[in-house]
Amino acid sequence: MQQNVFLDHANGVSGEALPLPNGNTVPVTPTLALRDYQEESIVKLAEKHLSGKKRVILCLPTGAGKTVTFAEITRRALEGISRGRVLILTDRIELLHQAASTLQKAGLQAGLLSAESTHMPRNKVVVAMVETYYRRVKKGWSLPDLKLIIIDEAHKGNFRKVIDQHPDLPMIGATATPIAASKFEPLNHYFEDIVVGTEIHLLIEAGYLSKPRYFAVPMEITASTGSDGEYKNNELYEDFHKPKLYHGCVTNWQKHAQGKKTLIFCVNIPHTVYTARAFSEVSSQVRYVTSDTPDQERQAILKWFSCTDGAILVNCGILTTGFDEPSVECIILNRATQSLPLFLQMCGRGSRTTATKREFIIIDMGNNLDEHGLWHEPRDWNYLFWTGKAQKTLNIAPTKKCPECESIIALGCVTCEHCGFVFERLSQEQRESVHVHTEELTIDWSYLKQMNWSQMSVPELIKRAQMGNSHTGTPYKVNWIIHRIMERANPRPLLEEFAKLRGYQPGWVDKRLQEYALRNNHTYSF
Repeated sequence: MQQNVFLDHANGVSGEALPLPNGNTVPVTPTLALRDYQEESIVKLAEKHLSGKKRVILCLPTGAGKTVTFAEITRRALEGISRGRVLILTDRIELLHQAASTLQKAGLQAGLLSAESTHMPRNKVVVAMVETYYRRVKKGWSLPDLKLIIIDEAHKGNFRKVIDQHPDLPMIGATATPIAASKFEPLNHYFEDIVVGTEIHLLIEAGYLSKPRYFAVPMEITASTGSDGEYKNNELYEDFHKPKLYHGCVTNWQKHAQGKKTLIFCVNIPHTVYTARAFSEVSSQVRYVTSDTPDQERQAILKWFSCTDGAILVNCGILTTGFDEPSVECIILNRATQSLPLFLQMCGRGSRTTATKREFIIIDMGNNLDEHGLWHEPRDWNYLFWTGKAQKTLNIAPTKKCPECESIIALGCVTCEHCGFVFERLSQEQRESVHVHTEELTIDWSYLKQMNWSQMSVPELIKRAQMGNSHTGTPYKVNWIIHRIMERANPRPLLEEFAKLRGYQPGWVDKRLQEYALRNNHTYSF
């Protein structure tokens, strides 16, 4: 009988003795202080493993403590056994050292395997660069007694070679965004299940993450997308490499975030250089880093950024993962992306809290909020994992701009949470009068833009979808209406009304309700 690997101790607290499959018990002595959702995530992983699932995704948002969670999993996996090793794989040298540091806090001394290594570490826990590990194993190196493999940033998909080398070993894929980088190889092709630990908005409510405040500037994007679904880099650069856009980025920063420590994400290296040059005309505290920046210089710049109030750091593709600077007060998305993981990672770089920081600013210069929705809004990661669909195929909660302070807020807000501006709305009597005369062409539907969708009738939802996004005017698809209806307490009557208006065939309503029930219960058929 196979031993229950890393999860024999998953339900334990200090001082308890936990059963093993062989009938023996081991003491559990946690050394890391876990948050409730971290402990619950470990318990859920245990349940998945006990049900026979060997490969499971652990989904925790940026700032939720993925490293702390899998460090504790590692400690429990190795506690009370004389033989056995845990392998942790990552693709960034910064993440390698971060994992090693956290493991040390858990009482574990990790061996590191990187390109400079001359031998395979024999520690009970090994942290390795994934490509280095793969190449060394191909050359005949070995890591005996492996019990568990943990893959950090599993959505990037570079773990596939390792799975081929260890097809029978239990694996945990840790990620904040369980959507594979390749749409042709979704994560559910390689992992059997998923555990979603918590969500961004819950971390904000608990005080673990800072609250975002959004500003956005409409942008005309002509760039096409490549086979990977992302904008073609050279075409996107052409869209953004314009004097008025560099000027607009600077002036919007001056308007909304001047004096705040700012991290800017750009399209490519030339765009990064030009953006830094534009900001240097209004501030002396500007630096930039790219893949061409030597390591020693990069570290010096990052140290400067950490220690300098009001510093501005411009980058492209360098500081999306493995960079943790809590003092960042403003994120500027000076680019567009079709990638939900990239969007969330960029925004998340400003979400850490400090003793004096509980809010940060996001300035979107590339229509990213229209494409992906607000950074902190809930997302159905179970559904995304099982379907492999990108966020843009799901329903994005509509937003609006406050006319007083220009903040981007949820469409249903009656009062702006930032400046207190009160949006006008019709009385219930006026709305009911509108419902009676829905066929009249003289109706002014503008009130729908300030109305909470949960209070709309079916005709109002249809009209609101036709009106489209408040910033771009792009109509919402039919799925937006269906999703709005499905979240009602009793969706069937409204769904039947919608089906009748659309002329759908009998059985359509039942099919939609069944699909929704399956997603909510996290039960999926293949």
